[in-house]
Amino acid sequence: MSYTNNQLVEVRDFSAEHKGVFAKARIRKDELIGFFDGKAVMVDLDSRDELDVFWWRQSVHLKREGSKLLCLLPQWEPDGVDFLNHSCRPTARVEDKLYVYANRDIEAGEEITVDYRSFNLVPEGIKCWCPEGRCMI
Repeated sequence: MSYTNNQLVEVRDFSAEHKGVFAKARIRKDELIGFFDGKAVMVDLDSRDELDVFWWRQSVHLKREGSKLLCLLPQWEPDGVDFLNHSCRPTARVEDKLYVYANRDIEAGEEITVDYRSFNLVPEGIKCWCPEGRCMI
C-alpha cells in the first residue's frame, strides 16, 4: 500500500474493474499527493509471465538493465495513488519514480492523472485512452 493524503484525495470506481483518483478538496500546485512503496523485486522481462497482469500494472519501475527490471510491487491490496490513471494532459507528475505532486492547482472533484510515459520504463504497448488518443503507453 502506498501513502496517499486521504484528506485531499479519494479513490472512486468508474466500473467494477476500473478505478481512479479524485480530488476531495482543492490541491495546490506542487503539493504532495502521495508516494509509492512496496517490495523491491527484480523481474526478468523475458519471462514476465510470473506476474499476472493486475500486479504488473500496479508495479513501479525503478531501474532497467537490459531485460532485468527493478520494480516495486505493492505488498497489500493497492489503494490511493496506486489507482492513478494516464493522461496526455496530466494534473499531477511523478518525481524520482516515487513521489506524486500536483502539476497545477486541482479543483475538488477533478480526476488526478499522470503521464505513464514519464516514469514507466517498460511501455505497455497499448493505445492511449485519453481524449487525445494520440500516444502509446
